Amino acid sequence: MQENGEVDPEVTAEELAVGVIAAIQGGYLLAGTTQDAQPFALALDMAPSSAKGHMRTDHQRLRVLDIPT
Repeated sequence: MQENGEVDPEVTAEELAVGVIAAIQGGYLLAGTTQDAQPFALALDMAPSSAKGHMRTDHQRLRVLDIPT
C-alpha cells in the first residue's frame, strides 16, 4: 500500500499495526477493569479511523505516483 501511494510514507505498516493493536488492547483492559464493555466498543470503533487518518486521498496518491493531475 505504501509502494502505490495509498499510505503516508512517513508511517510504516508496523507502526500502524502497533497503534491499532494498542488501542484495542487498551480498550479491552479498561473494559475488564471497569466491568463495562463501552471502552472496548469505543476502541473497536476508533482504531480503524485512526489508521485511516494515514491514508492518502486520490489527489495525494496521484502526486506520489507522478501522474499529472
